[in-house]
Amino acid sequence: MFGANVGLFLTVIAWGSTAPVINELLKEMDPLVLSAARYIFTSVIFIIWLKIAEGKIGSLVDMPWKPAMILGGIMCAFIMLFTWAIHFSNPISVSIIVAAGPVAASLVDRMVTGRRPQKAVFMALPLAVLGGLIASVDFQSILSGGDIFRFEGGEALMIVGVFLWPLYSTLIQRWFEGMSQLRRTAITFVAATPMIVCIAGVFVLLGLESLPKGNFDTKYIMYFVWSSLATSILGTYLWNIGVQRLGIVIATMFLNLIPVVAVLVSMMFGLEPRMEQLLGGVLVIIAVVQAQLRTLVFNKNK
Repeated sequence: MFGANVGLFLTVIAWGSTAPVINELLKEMDPLVLSAARYIFTSVIFIIWLKIAEGKIGSLVDMPWKPAMILGGIMCAFIMLFTWAIHFSNPISVSIIVAAGPVAASLVDRMVTGRRPQKAVFMALPLAVLGGLIASVDFQSILSGGDIFRFEGGEALMIVGVFLWPLYSTLIQRWFEGMSQLRRTAITFVAATPMIVCIAGVFVLLGLESLPKGNFDTKYIMYFVWSSLATSILGTYLWNIGVQRLGIVIATMFLNLIPVVAVLVSMMFGLEPRMEQLLGGVLVIIAVVQAQLRTLVFNKNK
């Protein structure tokens, strides 16, 4: 369990940087074209990693295509909504909505498995969500008479996305039993890539998006590589391990730390962390730890 917790914290660090970094990448590339480029690069790396780690990639061809295509479709829809949400909104607003992850995960888990969440989870949900929200609120703006949040349209897209991710995370554990987490993750990325590439191609042909000119500096390329290697590859792989070991509901509570990390990472772009982010992070950690401790005690007493 300790390893799963460490993995999820690393995932939060990787994913917490995603919104600010993608926001920078969107300055030079359109949303779907960017998503397609990231997924092509990510899939190639996953195939190489799979070859090195397991010595074979042949079973990618023999994989169960129906569940793979369903999960690939869910992942494709999620990355489209996520990137559009950042494009039409801003990284902080997207991070705020991610704070609803535990609630979405509980509803999806109940829908898919029929399991009723344990009492410890119900007790942790309000505190975890509250922590995520506090981490994203600017109390100084409130005191000065400004708005708490500014909704620009992309938030509605992310609300849908926040339900798709736990659905993907739950189904990938149910449908690919017996496979390593690396192979499961690789399969879904490989399945999702042609979907997002085709959709991006249609948008380009219709003139809704355009291909980049390719005049990228070193910093931009580093951001692109980070958005694939750290967030898509390492983050998703460690996330799937965490879901397997801890369950989708408790694992998703870690996502409430994303607003904290997002703001800290945004310091590169001139933003300073506020006390609200630190306070919210503490509340989320308390929520996650108490839920896990109560669950351990409950399981030992069964």
